[in-house]
Amino acid sequence: MIPSFKSRVFFRILKVLNFKKRIEKRVLRKMKTSKNEFLRRRIKRSYLVNLQTFQGKGIATLESKKNVTDNHIIFFHGGAYIFKTTYGHWRLSENIIKRSFCRMTHIDYPLAPVHHYKETFSMVSGAYELLIKQYPADNFIFMGDSAGGGLALAFAQKLIKEKHKKLPARIVLLSPWLDLTMSNPAIKKLEKSDHILTIKMLKYAGLKYSDGDKQDQYLLSPINGEFAKLPETIVFYGTEELFYADCLRLKPLTDANRQKFIFREYQKMQHDWAIFPIPESNEVVDEICDFIDGDTGNFN
Repeated sequence: MIPSFKSRVFFRILKVLNFKKRIEKRVLRKMKTSKNEFLRRRIKRSYLVNLQTFQGKGIATLESKKNVTDNHIIFFHGGAYIFKTTYGHWRLSENIIKRSFCRMTHIDYPLAPVHHYKETFSMVSGAYELLIKQYPADNFIFMGDSAGGGLALAFAQKLIKEKHKKLPARIVLLSPWLDLTMSNPAIKKLEKSDHILTIKMLKYAGLKYSDGDKQDQYLLSPINGEFAKLPETIVFYGTEELFYADCLRLKPLTDANRQKFIFREYQKMQHDWAIFPIPESNEVVDEICDFIDGDTGNFN
């Protein structure tokens, strides 16, 4: 598949602006907690919203004013476990809701360097318990991009390990950060082609999020977790991103569960392209909506 003209221009701008170095500087300097409102005002006006808090963090559930199905996506946003939800995450959420009429919940989970992964999982676990009590008939779908993809997968593995009564029906992973250790030697070769991520920023973010604990444990590196009992899972990744190497490494690890795993490789796409305003993002939205509706025939 040839990348669209718009995506080529967009990615070229990222390269010319040296976007990844700008992000790296923001990560490495002492981060201040963002004072931006978790839920944007426009979202509040456009959707039916159930806004609540747990452990002082926001949980926002959106649904269309026209119709709603029993599919309920819990979106774990990306941002290297340091940055909050961005405009791109809300835009992606809106496009999925408009296309599928699912419910969509965003969890404003605790972030490094102020918080670490144990606090994040504590908050996310409590938020999930609230949601399954409020929406007992919903089919919950875990979705995450980048770091949020790692969190979504690890949380699903944790629920399965604990034999939780309510497991996710499906999982959607977008450019997931699968291995916090960044130890795959193939990653280094991809750093030049990735215009968003650097190894240095990710190692720093991982150090802060892990709080000195072993980074190869499945809660931090879900590529080392169990896959046999996971539900249907779709994994999107681009050939130009750092995480391409570990997404390829995930394939053979899921052989025993291959009938439930779908891998969608997008040629010449940058990290997390699904949240950018480019045509290929719309293609991902269509595939996500087909997937959550159980229409997987086109993926074979």
